[in-house]
Amino acid sequence: MKRTYLYATAASLLFSFAGVVSAQSVESAPAPLQFGQDLQVDAGLAAKAGIPAQVWRWAGVVNGDRSDTAGSDGSRRKGSDSDEADAKHSEAWIAVNVKTGYSYRVEVPREVSHTFYRQALQAGLTGSNAGTAVNGSEADAAGLKGWSDGIDTRTRRFDNTTFPFRAMGQLGGGNTSGCSGTLVGRRHVLTAAHCLYNRDSETWSLGAIFRPGREGTCNDASCEPYGEHTGEWFFTPEAYRTSTSWADDYGIMVLDTAPGDTTGWLGYVAISESSLRDYCDDDASGSGRCFNRGYPACGLSGAPASCQQGWAYQDTNNCQIGSFSSTDADGWKARYSTACDLSGGHSGSAVYTDVWAGSSDVVVGVVSTQTCSTCSASDDFPNGIRRITPEVLDWIAYFKSTRP
Repeated sequence: MKRTYLYATAASLLFSFAGVVSAQSVESAPAPLQFGQDLQVDAGLAAKAGIPAQVWRWAGVVNGDRSDTAGSDGSRRKGSDSDEADAKHSEAWIAVNVKTGYSYRVEVPREVSHTFYRQALQAGLTGSNAGTAVNGSEADAAGLKGWSDGIDTRTRRFDNTTFPFRAMGQLGGGNTSGCSGTLVGRRHVLTAAHCLYNRDSETWSLGAIFRPGREGTCNDASCEPYGEHTGEWFFTPEAYRTSTSWADDYGIMVLDTAPGDTTGWLGYVAISESSLRDYCDDDASGSGRCFNRGYPACGLSGAPASCQQGWAYQDTNNCQIGSFSSTDADGWKARYSTACDLSGGHSGSAVYTDVWAGSSDVVVGVVSTQTCSTCSASDDFPNGIRRITPEVLDWIAYFKSTRP
């Protein structure tokens, strides 16, 4: 079965507007980067557990695109016919410094990376945080419906300055380009790996800009209430670059500013299959409470009817689950299919629940692929999600600790 990425692609201009947020780089005493040399990285929070500084091994200078775009061309992408495609899972990631283009191989034993998660969990750093911004008000929502996935029930949303939606944003973006992402820390954006790295051209999207809570395409505070933010580091699993598997299609963009101090950020949890269905699926007792909000590229097929560029769209229905697939290195199924209506530009956006432990907003998956763009009525679960598993928790905690 053919799968395509849920991003959009096209060359676009790099805007210079910095928004209303004026913040200095928050990299704390970074080690100087030297061409051809390994990088010693402080263990951060986990240092108190006896974890020594890590060494990121030099891996060369990457080929980078400095335009404000994200993702790769799905029409050229020869995807696997199965989510069970062979992939060499390892305990390694690729780190790319956005400013220099220097890349490093990050290899951390699982028992060590899990220590980072334990420390973050005990310090209360894996939950959501509403930030300091004041919630905006929601205007009357227009009934904008299209017809991707058989029947499109997405609507444009007007409450993007309200938490948790202000912690969600557009990454790159244009009429036929872009992805979405979600803040899971002060400056840590969880997104899809293919939004950061193009496997076809072997190019990194180094110029991609993250705009949290975006509402339109004007380059001022009315459309970008929390400003524009460029990347400082990109992190993706090494296995994503060395295989055709979809299982490793997630990554982390560390920003050079910290919009999360204002917008807040979502938490992240790994939930068992049966419990995740309890959160997401409808049953006789009521509707599920899993949702997706992303930024579609309005010039692509499958976009919502009367699509307005630069606006967030969300399905009026919850994201029910179809099936699980692709066993992760930790033994958990890494992917699942969902009924939520999506199209190009939604890639990297979160599937989240707003009732974790009764009230918290947490990410449970990252939008990755779709099997069809304007699907038939019989395609109930056409879209692929990279599930949050214990392995993902460990890596998020590691990169948040070493790049706070």
